[in-house]
Amino acid sequence: MFGKSVAQYLAHTRLDAARRLLVTSDLVISSVGHACGYSNNAAFTRAFGRRFGVPPSVTRRQVHLPPCPALSER
Repeated sequence: MFGKSVAQYLAHTRLDAARRLLVTSDLVISSVGHACGYSNNAAFTRAFGRRFGVPPSVTRRQVHLPPCPALSER
């Protein structure tokens, strides 16, 4: 919390929780944003992108990649 305002700390905490939900749940992205306190999906996507450098959809895709066929043949 040091070096951040209370508002920044809370925003980072909410976005960290959103990232955890994207990684560990099957909730749709708008539901993740809503669960973390964002009533506007565009605001959630913008804030998430500023915090992590990629939008929530990319984070979700990176985690839920299909298995690599070449690796499953071994």
